[in-house]
Amino acid sequence: MSKYLKIARRTFRLLCFAFTLSSFSNLTAQHSHGVLTPGVTFPKDDSVLNASPQMITMSFRVDVKLLKLALYNAEDQWINIGFTYLPDRLSHSFVYPLQENLPPSDYYIARWSVTDGKGKLLNGEFKFAFGDDAIPPSETISTRVSDLEEVLPSTGSYRRDSLN
Repeated sequence: MSKYLKIARRTFRLLCFAFTLSSFSNLTAQHSHGVLTPGVTFPKDDSVLNASPQMITMSFRVDVKLLKLALYNAEDQWINIGFTYLPDRLSHSFVYPLQENLPPSDYYIARWSVTDGKGKLLNGEFKFAFGDDAIPPSETISTRVSDLEEVLPSTGSYRRDSLN
């Protein structure tokens, strides 16, 4: 066998090995991170609806236990939607009715937590707004500016005290 043929075969084997490893790691990463994520939510994340939704729905790719479903307004105040944890309920689809009229807010945040049969836990949220003047929550959030003030000592002020 020629020297170049041996090098070509080794290179080919290394490339095949590297490809196999990268394919395996991608499959594992997709499986471990995406399985518990909802495939569908209603309202969709960052959506704007014409009217207040009558329900919140979430569909998952596998059966999960819904540990938490909570609704908050734009000021992060809890809105009681009557969610009750049912420890024996394992499902891939959940539907929860909402009250007739939600309290006024620029947008709403639905926060949820699920676990699978193996004890894996995932928390998430989706935001929505509704009404004639509503805009997507992401646009409302991006316009907010923090009212916190940064207070820094003048240069060297911490040293003056230590020198006296």
